[in-house]
Amino acid sequence: MIVYDLPFILLHVAVLSTLVFLIYIVTIRNKKTLHYLFIGVVIVAFVWTGIALLQVYSKALLNYSGMLLTNIYFSAAGFVSFFLFYIGFVFKNSHKTLKPRHYALFIFPVCNAAMIWTDNVHHLYFTRFSEISSEIIRGPYFNAELVVSYAVVLMGLYFLVSFTIKNSGFFSRQSILIIVGTLGPVFADVVIVARLFKVPIYFEPISFSFGIICFSIAIFRFDFLNIVPVALQTIVDHISDSYLVLNERMEITDYNRTFVENFSAVTAIRRKEPFGALFKGKLSEKSAEIICKIDNSIKNQKLESYEVHFEEQKFNKFFIVEITPVASGGTVICTIVLFKDITEQKRDAELIARTQVALIESEHLASLGQLVGGIAHNLKTPIMSIAGGLEGLTDLIDEYDESVGDPGITAEDHHEIAGDMRVWIRKMKEYASYMSDIISAVKGQAVQLTSTTTDSFTLRELIKRVEILMNHELKRYCCRLDVSCALDPDFLMKGEINSFIQVVNNLIINAIEAYEGKEGVIELNISRTSQDSQMVLFEVRDSGSGMTDEVQEKLFKEMITTKAKNGTGLGLYMSYSTITGRFGGKMWFRSVHGMGTSFYIMIPAA
Repeated sequence: MIVYDLPFILLHVAVLSTLVFLIYIVTIRNKKTLHYLFIGVVIVAFVWTGIALLQVYSKALLNYSGMLLTNIYFSAAGFVSFFLFYIGFVFKNSHKTLKPRHYALFIFPVCNAAMIWTDNVHHLYFTRFSEISSEIIRGPYFNAELVVSYAVVLMGLYFLVSFTIKNSGFFSRQSILIIVGTLGPVFADVVIVARLFKVPIYFEPISFSFGIICFSIAIFRFDFLNIVPVALQTIVDHISDSYLVLNERMEITDYNRTFVENFSAVTAIRRKEPFGALFKGKLSEKSAEIICKIDNSIKNQKLESYEVHFEEQKFNKFFIVEITPVASGGTVICTIVLFKDITEQKRDAELIARTQVALIESEHLASLGQLVGGIAHNLKTPIMSIAGGLEGLTDLIDEYDESVGDPGITAEDHHEIAGDMRVWIRKMKEYASYMSDIISAVKGQAVQLTSTTTDSFTLRELIKRVEILMNHELKRYCCRLDVSCALDPDFLMKGEINSFIQVVNNLIINAIEAYEGKEGVIELNISRTSQDSQMVLFEVRDSGSGMTDEVQEKLFKEMITTKAKNGTGLGLYMSYSTITGRFGGKMWFRSVHGMGTSFYIMIPAA
């Protein structure tokens, strides 16, 4: 007679659970070693629980109590411990591939089955069998088999526990479910073996159904094969960068909340989705581009990093994409794709660039205004001289005109008038040439400072323009410029002359101001460097007030001025940038407070 109690109902649940789970895992595509081990343990569980249920029905309906079903029942049970051991081992070492020799431990459950089926001959497994677990008298082989089974189960549990501790520091929800599901059958075994309670023999397969349910939740709810510890998930959800984890089939196995927030406007991410299908429309090209980079990264097994611009309708963002293949034992097991949002940095950099250009132009115009004042003074003398020359020529022309037809005027007189005219014309040519040089110098300095013109110039041309442009400032502050050139004046230098002149002029103006209104000598020395014959050294030296240690520490590193409200601090800062950036040279200084300063510029020859 069948008793419809709770254990009997749970036995049906156990059979149904294992069958459903078996069907599910068999239908999974691209199965790995862990999948096959689960198929094995679920088949064993189904046989185990199914035979237990069949025993109940056969005895109640057919009054059958033979050992056939019992032998199958215990033979299946013997395989459970070893499957759990291998599941724990592979779970911990997912990168390792098990070869046939690694399954040698299954010789134990095979031997166990042989002992069960021949027990009526040697009685080493059962001394006496009963359907009530507490009334079974175990043989010596049964006891030895229990020791081995518990040992391999505990080792399997150790692998599971050590993996979660190593991975997250404490148990993840998934691993806890797996461990609890494994402890259910172990607890049932202890109850039966220790005879703690009087329970039916099929209590053990019922407890195993509990384990199957735990495994099912771990797989269906938490994606068992792609476990993410709770603590780790909390951390990655709060980091500012978006990330994806892709398996070897380019399927998304994990992502963080930041990715969802950053890309919610253009995609709805799902686990198990192919990465190539993540972005639609124009952005699908970005997916193909990233996949190509991932392939290269996996092939070379090194990090790939590049900038990518996502733009579609209202979505416009810049990212640095970092691709990191994760390898174990020489095999890439997954790929982490990190998206660093640099949109704000891009916009800030553009704003800084625009502001910098405006500051540079402002400083350029200020220095140009200063030069114009001096140029106006320099032009005054040649203009007045040319005006005087024109008056002289006018007088000579009038004199010549009156002499026409005068019999008293001899040929010598005409030659004398022509000679005077030639003198005035020669003088005016000299003044006009000087004015042309001044205009050329000013015109050159009036070009945009952001120009990228690459040219060459001679030292003679450089010195000439510097002297013209600095003439008024030097006279105004009672200073003198001594130029010493140890090279041929026609020696050719590489670079754009106007930019270099502005740097030299800026250093000379600083040297003038270092004398604080007193008379002084400023030296401009040009020579080859002793270290490299292809480099030319320019030195601007003064014996003025020098610089304090505080100013020296900040010079070239930030925009600093010693002129209070009369200075912007851009002069030396931009001079340094021009020499290093445009001329590929070096710029440094030596200064002693109260004794003077020397600035050095070293640039390559043409």
